[in-house]
Amino acid sequence: MNPHHDSKEEELRSREESLREREIQIRMRELEAELESTPVHPTSKHEEPLSKKRPWYKRLPEIGKFCLMVIAVIVMVRLATWLATAILIFGIGWVGYKFFLDGDRNE
Repeated sequence: MNPHHDSKEEELRSREESLREREIQIRMRELEAELESTPVHPTSKHEEPLSKKRPWYKRLPEIGKFCLMVIAVIVMVRLATWLATAILIFGIGWVGYKFFLDGDRNE
């Protein structure tokens, strides 16, 4: 091992270390400058919307409308079912009439 070579390595290590320290200091100054230049916006507590703050009894008209719509849909489905049943029965009766009773008259 060469003592001259060891001293050069030590010198290079110390230079690298001082360069790293300088880079870190420069980066820290950049970050501090960036933080200082960034505008700070005031914050406020999140407020619930007015509709959620209202007590349940003040929302009764909306609840009533919803209930009426549900009832109307149920009634419409029932009426449609009854109407479909009536049409089906009428159709079966008409087909039965055509097959059994109307065919006998023509003979």
